[in-house]
Amino acid sequence: MATGRPVLLALAVISFILGNVAGEPDPSRDWQWIIIHHSATRMGSAEVFDAAHRSRGMINGLAYHFVVDNGTEGKADGFIETGPRWIKQMQGGHCRQAYINERGIGICLVGNFSVDQPTSKQLDSLVLLIRGLQEQFHIPNDHIMGHGEVIGEFSECPGSQFPWEEFHKRLREAGGGSLSAVTNAPPRDLQAQAHHP
Repeated sequence: MATGRPVLLALAVISFILGNVAGEPDPSRDWQWIIIHHSATRMGSAEVFDAAHRSRGMINGLAYHFVVDNGTEGKADGFIETGPRWIKQMQGGHCRQAYINERGIGICLVGNFSVDQPTSKQLDSLVLLIRGLQEQFHIPNDHIMGHGEVIGEFSECPGSQFPWEEFHKRLREAGGGSLSAVTNAPPRDLQAQAHHP
């Protein structure tokens, strides 16, 4: 019986994150992509990044939809912060490519993964969050990518040390290995979308 509690807790957390905490969720956008970022800083939080983005002239503040904390700035390691852009179902500000901001969910992990790797708790939370988003929006595995993999984004983000193999292994173990087959969605061509936003 005790083994079921973490799963129920995880499902409750995802339901809370994916819904609008103030009541009924705003109508969802047609989300098609999940883009993983790193903050390229050792410390941070949604509040810190929101202030930084506003200081750069981003009137909507925090560019990401979610931030996965690393235990700094008073936030628990692996804690998922939901940004206002998600709650309001607004486009992101996390890529140069407008079509990705319009249809791509931006998730930022706090840390500099050009030097370090995410914590185990951050990876656990990232996989949990992504599986929930995949289930809700039918996003196939081949539409989960790092910021630097988006055509036209000249970036190393989420860093050369991001553990892609470990991430994909955890995603498969969480049941994400066959999602593209389950959705019956035709494969989408990112290259073609780059020219037709």
